[in-house]
Amino acid sequence: MRNEVIFDKSGIPDIMVVFTPDELGLPATLKGRKVSEYLISKYPNTLIGGVPHSLPFQKPAVDVNFDEAVQLCESKGTGWHLLTNDEWAALARQSWENDTMPTGNTSSGKSHSHPEQTGTTYDGGYGKTLTGSGPVAWNHDRTAEGVSDMCGNIWEHVGGIRFLNGQVQVIPDNGAAAGADQSADSKEWQAIYTADGDPVYFNPRGGEIFVEPTEAEDKDYDGVRFTDLEAKGLDVPDKLIELGLYPPAGYESDEYFWIDNNAERCVYRGGDWNGGAYAGVFYLDGYNSRSYSGTSVGFRSALVRYSGGSDTLDNLDEDKTETKQQAAAPFPLPETLPQIVRYALARQLAAIYEKAGGKDVEVFVRKAYEASDEDLQKAAKLAGTLAQVNIATDAMQRAMEQTQLALMTSLTIKEVPDHE
Repeated sequence: MRNEVIFDKSGIPDIMVVFTPDELGLPATLKGRKVSEYLISKYPNTLIGGVPHSLPFQKPAVDVNFDEAVQLCESKGTGWHLLTNDEWAALARQSWENDTMPTGNTSSGKSHSHPEQTGTTYDGGYGKTLTGSGPVAWNHDRTAEGVSDMCGNIWEHVGGIRFLNGQVQVIPDNGAAAGADQSADSKEWQAIYTADGDPVYFNPRGGEIFVEPTEAEDKDYDGVRFTDLEAKGLDVPDKLIELGLYPPAGYESDEYFWIDNNAERCVYRGGDWNGGAYAGVFYLDGYNSRSYSGTSVGFRSALVRYSGGSDTLDNLDEDKTETKQQAAAPFPLPETLPQIVRYALARQLAAIYEKAGGKDVEVFVRKAYEASDEDLQKAAKLAGTLAQVNIATDAMQRAMEQTQLALMTSLTIKEVPDHE
């Protein structure tokens, strides 16, 4: 495992945590192509110019439904995808097996169980924290190199899994990481079967959730502790445990598991800033439809790096071993996390410089990267002021446009229910 920074064609970085297939226990071949590495967004994604990015101290993107999350991630280029449930569960298993279960923002900016652990909240966040602003205990392995914010803060969409009338269905072999069709009518969804050939259903009933081989006639929704799921009439397939859908022997936690066994339900993971003891890496919500979005639901992209493949947003030839940004960089790319964050900040400032008409952007990046901490802090503060001015200008522009529109037409506002 290591951290790596990669860039899109605009020079905006993604900070990724890189694993071999063996490290995650994930397939080394996807659709006939050999996988060299899985790159997981270190942070829940933020949106910059409509493109998702993994960066620290950013507002996490929310109000995105399942299909939008899939499209946004896949639009980044070949190999990019919405983090799959296979990948999420692999990280969760690492945390449990290595005794590094992370805490997180589960109580409006702090950990409910360790209130001395705090992150940076922001105006309008209702208790959410900026990505990666908490301590290393909020990373999946409790080190600075780990995957951040998997416990609490915001729910995260995961791909390659759904419930259909209570039946758990997946896209096998982590196929959702390789561009599989995840639409409601896709033929790639497959049920998980027991050794006896029975499909698996999750049926809430009488305040409990039963894992059974048959579909329930009466539909309902409910939540129980993950450890209180009860198998009835079947031997639990190992695949359920592997995918974080049933607790392994000896697992103890207060994390919760929610399910609605009526119609199609997509899956969120992790919990939100008010999750308390319910939140955690095994926390699952199978309660809402694919069209639902809300202020508590975001997402995280991931990237499959194929042997001989490219991992940037540029459509580079597959035999090239470095990106255009790397080739143009005026100094070796950083390796340590503090250096990566400093370089990311330098790139952000360079984007402002270039938009203002500046030339020799790479020279600017070098100067920004080599600046003192004091100068960088002053520059970041000025950049924040500039951002507020831009936001105000954009808001004024939109207000004028809306006023003109209101004079020409009438508007109908429809409220979307929280639960479908």
